[in-house]
Amino acid sequence: MYRKLRASVAALLCICLIFGMTATAFAQKSPTDTYGLDPLIENALAQKEEITDSANLGISKTFPTFPDIKKVVGDHSGDYVSRFVSAIYQFLEAVLKYIVAMISGFIPDSNNWVDLADYQSENFYKGHTEFLDEPTATSVWRLGYSQKSLIPDNFGTKPYYMGGYDIGKAMYSTYDDIKVRTICIDDGSGRGVSAFSVIDTVGLANSDVRQIRALLKDFAEENNIVSINVGVTHTHSGFDTQGIWAAQPETIVNAVSKNLLGLKTETSVDKELLEVLYTRTAASIREAFCNMEEGELYFAKKNAKDYFSDKSDPDIFIEDIYRFRFVPFGGGKETIIANFGAHPETVGLKTADNPGDVLSADFVYYTEEVINEAGYNFMYFQGAIGSLISTDRGLTGDGLSLNRYQQAVRYGEEIGYFILGMTLTEEECRTQVADADREAAGMAESDSYTLWYEGWTPVTETKVEPVFNVAFREFTYILDNPLTISVGKLGMANNIMLLDDKNNICTVTEVGFIEFGKDIKVVVMPGETAPELFLGGSTMTAEGSARGKDFVYPPLFDIFTDCELLTFNVTNDSAGYIVPDNDYGLATLRYSNGTLTYNADGMLSFGSSAASTLITEFLYLVREYR
Repeated sequence: MYRKLRASVAALLCICLIFGMTATAFAQKSPTDTYGLDPLIENALAQKEEITDSANLGISKTFPTFPDIKKVVGDHSGDYVSRFVSAIYQFLEAVLKYIVAMISGFIPDSNNWVDLADYQSENFYKGHTEFLDEPTATSVWRLGYSQKSLIPDNFGTKPYYMGGYDIGKAMYSTYDDIKVRTICIDDGSGRGVSAFSVIDTVGLANSDVRQIRALLKDFAEENNIVSINVGVTHTHSGFDTQGIWAAQPETIVNAVSKNLLGLKTETSVDKELLEVLYTRTAASIREAFCNMEEGELYFAKKNAKDYFSDKSDPDIFIEDIYRFRFVPFGGGKETIIANFGAHPETVGLKTADNPGDVLSADFVYYTEEVINEAGYNFMYFQGAIGSLISTDRGLTGDGLSLNRYQQAVRYGEEIGYFILGMTLTEEECRTQVADADREAAGMAESDSYTLWYEGWTPVTETKVEPVFNVAFREFTYILDNPLTISVGKLGMANNIMLLDDKNNICTVTEVGFIEFGKDIKVVVMPGETAPELFLGGSTMTAEGSARGKDFVYPPLFDIFTDCELLTFNVTNDSAGYIVPDNDYGLATLRYSNGTLTYNADGMLSFGSSAASTLITEFLYLVREYR
């Protein structure tokens, strides 16, 4: 999420939705192994460290479980300093984990938890039962669009809390709108329609997604809707829909009391807000379905590296903006679908020139505004944002004197222009897309002002064949983060919490696999994925990681080499940071290439095997069909 939250009490609470666990389900395999996944999965499972004593995580132990320092130093492939730092880090990590687990032991168990043996999955949509390789005789793209405002009618008179920065930050005014945007899409093959909604909020629990699906159960059955998915833009200046930032001290006291009395606790998320979110999102899905029309789908991508930054180590991010463009045959309004990774976290931070308590969708609203003015519908799927992949506002700021809100506006506008102009020439961008008055005013104010389209090189847009395959997979995990267990006991969020036969605390989440045409695939992840899991990077290697081991899988871009591989993040759950196992820690310390670096991503993560487990589950899903 971001640096300030990590340094505050919110860091402890924010992991309420974060679950580190071990997966249990296996899929039936396709006869062919297109990507050679069987040996990759087998090798990964042989290497990954299984979670064994997660019920107590040290609570009942007299001393921490310290690593074998000799083995740590012996296994590490780095230089002597790297080995020494790794040994110190793993020793301190054991102490920290033990202390947090001890604290967790004093919190009584929640009465909300259900035995895993008694759990029955409801409102999960698997997607298509078979994948197509080629269009059928009836295949044609069909897409419908809808959007709804999610601001409650009584906003401004009742306090609603912001989700993303400080705890207890009430909001009474708004800069713009908080929306749900929805598309319903299929390929005309008769295998069923898929719905995708994205909400301007910081996160949403899997159980909240299932509540929305429940409202659509009959409608979905009547209309052959086989997949319903809800993601978020991850804005840090929207409503608290996770129950973390609205929590007050009395919330914790009340939860502990109820646990002791055998009563069930309730989420800290405002009930009226959830009702608005559930009903209006469901309404947008119904409307999008009814708006479906036939047309053609086009795809383009363009490098936009100057618009993003990574404030963590390694400094790595996916540099492209991906764009789908749906053109209806009837000449109606076209829809643009964008996908890239950047935290919308500018407006919510309180600074000397920014109040930080005004409701806003951040840059996303202003990107949409530009695209709407050009005559298109707009949909945005968040990409691989890791922990600190953010907007680089230097290029859009252009030396102008701007507060944080104004920076978000200009950034959003310029991203909108960028998306519209991807396939145009520099001259076409200037005459057909650029706002001449905006650029003239900027140049008059700043000598360092730059025109966004200067030196522009267009990219090619390709027509996507009408083949749409979608599949999702649900599975349980065993919690592997003592902070998660500590806060999970308070029952403040809406997550599904289960107890297995060994008294381990588990949860349920989902991953997904989508194919657009023959050459575009999408990894759907429930959390904020570290880009190096796709691209590779130093923390994927033994030499550059805190634990001195290679990650158990190669980068996903190296596995799926025959296609464009995209990722839709923070979808169908809010699972926190997904970081390589070999670089995981509540507080990670590493020494590589003469530099000592630190982060605390593990505090806001599933746990020590989050990345390998989620990738394994995704590869099982791919293997089922490919």
